[in-house]
Amino acid sequence: MTRPRALSRALLTLTLSGALLAPVAPSIAAATPASHASFVRAAATWPVLRAGARGTDVATVQDLLAATGRPVAADGVFGTATTRAVKGFQSARHLTPDGVVGGRTWAALAVTLRSGAKGRAVRALQRQLVQEGHRLDRDGTFGPATGDALRAAQRGHRLPADGVAGPRTWAALLATATPGRPSGDVSALRGRIVATARGQLGVSEPSGCRTYLKDCAHTAWCAAFASWTWRKAGVPDSSVPKTLVARAVGLWGQRNGLFHSAHPKPGDIAVWGEPADRTGGHVGIVVAVHADGRIDTVDGNYGDKVTLRKNIDPRTARTRSHRISGYVSPRGA
Repeated sequence: MTRPRALSRALLTLTLSGALLAPVAPSIAAATPASHASFVRAAATWPVLRAGARGTDVATVQDLLAATGRPVAADGVFGTATTRAVKGFQSARHLTPDGVVGGRTWAALAVTLRSGAKGRAVRALQRQLVQEGHRLDRDGTFGPATGDALRAAQRGHRLPADGVAGPRTWAALLATATPGRPSGDVSALRGRIVATARGQLGVSEPSGCRTYLKDCAHTAWCAAFASWTWRKAGVPDSSVPKTLVARAVGLWGQRNGLFHSAHPKPGDIAVWGEPADRTGGHVGIVVAVHADGRIDTVDGNYGDKVTLRKNIDPRTARTRSHRISGYVSPRGA
């Protein structure tokens, strides 16, 4: 039997297009134009990274670049190869090829991820989750463990715990102090302090913390970690507090004219407890200061490991019943 010509043309159209017969699901890793616009807005507070930067955020950029097909090793060092890859990516996306990862470059790199996704972009997400203290293998597979860690992180940031890494979740994981500025952009030294502190996240007792204090398993080592971070980042040894007593770090800052009760900056040491040559209290490295005054810190000996603490309100936050009394700044920074 001969089909009517109109019906034959309709069947041919359906067969060739496929869209009406079997809608093609969008790629998990692809951001739609609407979501890209959301990423552009969210990325305004993400760290600005350029040649010379180091740390987890750099490794995250490297993973996201690799997800676009560029051969970049995620070593956490923003060197020549990373600069070249960033410029190539920017040119391909019609962005200014300056080699600097700012808001628009972040927005073009970031993708929405959900269960079932695989690849280097997933590894970038896992890297940020591990940095927050979640136990997770960076295997590049978005399985149940990654979903659980992501939902826990979302709850911690007061976001809907939907297990989908979209613009708001990436913003919470990557957000820094001031829109358009990196954590620690006040000076190169402050930037190194922040990167050094972040690079130690997850180091724990009993063996890892011996880098900061030989007998760390039997001694509170938050002050030792803070001093080690400053020294490792390039603060002269003569300008580093040499005490294992947290509150004494504040006293050292007072005696050297480096202690202030407000207006923290990335790279400062936050002091819980009034400055005194007495036991008790706590210290941590400020790694971000948000527009609402809240801060993020990286603390040694917090939960027996180096931990990232986010969205701390300096007016009300307590550690072991102590409130933040102030901050010690690195000399000259």
